[in-house]
Amino acid sequence: MEQYSRRFIEELANHIDPVIIDYFNKKRNLLHFSAGSVSELIDETLMTYLDGKSSREDLTPIIGKIKKSRLQKRSRWYKSYINDIDTISIDDPKHPLANIVLMAKTLPIDDYTRMFGDKTLDEIIDDKKRAATEWKNDSHSLLIEFPGISSLTDNSIYNSLKNDLIISAWKYIENELAGNIDSYLRLFPVDLVDKPLFSPSSFTLMMDTASNNLLKEIITDEDGKELLEVTVDSGKLTPPKAMDSNDLKLVNAFISNINMQEFYKEKSVIVDLNTLGKEVVDYHVGKNVIKKITNSCRKLVEYNFSYEEAGSKIYFNLFDNIVIREDVERPYAIAQFGEILSNAIIKKKLISITSASYDVLDNNLSRIICYAMKREQIANQETFIGEYNYTYFQKIVRFKLKNKKKNLQLIKESLQEFVDNNIVIDSFELKNNIFIIKFLPLSDAEIQDLNFDKTKLIDAPSDLN
Repeated sequence: MEQYSRRFIEELANHIDPVIIDYFNKKRNLLHFSAGSVSELIDETLMTYLDGKSSREDLTPIIGKIKKSRLQKRSRWYKSYINDIDTISIDDPKHPLANIVLMAKTLPIDDYTRMFGDKTLDEIIDDKKRAATEWKNDSHSLLIEFPGISSLTDNSIYNSLKNDLIISAWKYIENELAGNIDSYLRLFPVDLVDKPLFSPSSFTLMMDTASNNLLKEIITDEDGKELLEVTVDSGKLTPPKAMDSNDLKLVNAFISNINMQEFYKEKSVIVDLNTLGKEVVDYHVGKNVIKKITNSCRKLVEYNFSYEEAGSKIYFNLFDNIVIREDVERPYAIAQFGEILSNAIIKKKLISITSASYDVLDNNLSRIICYAMKREQIANQETFIGEYNYTYFQKIVRFKLKNKKKNLQLIKESLQEFVDNNIVIDSFELKNNIFIIKFLPLSDAEIQDLNFDKTKLIDAPSDLN
C-alpha cells in the first residue's frame, strides 16, 4: 500500500476547511483523538478512505460511495435526533438535550438570562430542533456541526471529523488537481534535466539537411562543445520549431496522470483533453485548443535526440506516438512513452517540484530551469551554496539568442522570481559571469519524502527491475 507524500499532506493542510482544523485542535485532547497533529489526521484520513489510491478513475467511485453514505448518515442522525427529543422524557439522561435542560434548570437567573435570554425551556428546545432542520437542509454543513454531535461517542465524533475532512480534501483534489492526487507534483526525469530540450518560447529552427531525408541541428555551448543533437524527418514538422515551456507542461501532464499498475505493462497513459487544455491555455477544450495540443504533441513525438556520454552516443525520443481522439463524448489523448521517459518513471528517477510552487512561476524560463534548481537545492543542503557558470545554464535550457549578455539578464530575471516567491532559492549574485546561488533549506516534509523514496522498494514486476 503506497503512502501519501508528506509534501502532499503539507499542501493539502492549507486547503482544508478551517472549521475542521479548528475543531480538531480544540477537541483533540478532550475527545482523545488518536491523531496528534493535523498532518497525522490528514494522513490517517487519506489512508482510511482512499487506501493509497491516487488516480481520478480510482478516486471518483470511492468519493461517490462516501457521499452516498454521508447523505444516509445525515438523514438518519436528523430523524433519530428529532424523534428522541419528541419521545424521550425531558428528565431522562438519554434525552438529546439533557445537558441543556439540566443547565436551564440549575443556572442562576443572571447566567440563564445571559445564555438563553427570556426564552422558556420549550422555546429553547424548539430552537435546537430548528437548528437541526437547518443543518439537515444545508448540504454543505459539516457532520461536526450537527446540533446533536455531543451525544455521540468520542469515536463516532472522530470518525465524523475524518468524514468531513475527506470531503473537504476532495474539493481541493477535484478542483485544483483535476481529481488526480499525483498532479500535486511536477515531475521530470533526472537524466534529462541537463539537456537543453526546451526553450522559454518557441521559434523556428534553422536545421541542416542530413542523410535519409533528415533535418539535423547540433546545439552547442559558448565554447562550441556539442550538448545535444536534434533530428526530425523532413516534412514531418513544417517548419520545425523549438519545444517550449508549454510542451514541457504537456510532458508533466502525461506523467502525472499515469496509473502505475497499468503503466508497468503498457508504457502509456490516457489523458482527458480538458486536462491537457488547461495545461496549455488554462481553458476548456475548443478547436483552437485542440490545434495547440496537436501541434505540441507532434513535436514531442517527431523530434529525436542524441548526445555523447562516456564515449558512447545515446539516442532517445520522448514519446513513440500520441493519438488524439476527438470523436468521442470526452475527447482524450493516448501517449506511448519513449524508453528514456518510461524507464525514469518506473525506476522513479525523477526530480519534482510541487504544482503549488510551479504555478506561482510566471517566467517561462523559470518553469524550465525549476527542475535543475530543485536538484541543486537537494544536492547542496550542507552548505546551501552553489556556483554556476553560463555554460551550466546552456545545458539546461535552450536559448533562442546567442547573445550571452542578454541571456545572462534572462537568467537573472528568472532567478529573482524564485527569490521573490521564496521557492528553492534564498538569494543569488552574479560575479564575473558566475552565479553564486544560496539555496533554501528543504522543508521537513521534503526531507521525509526524500528519505522515504530512498528506502522504499519499487513495487514493479521483476522483469522490469
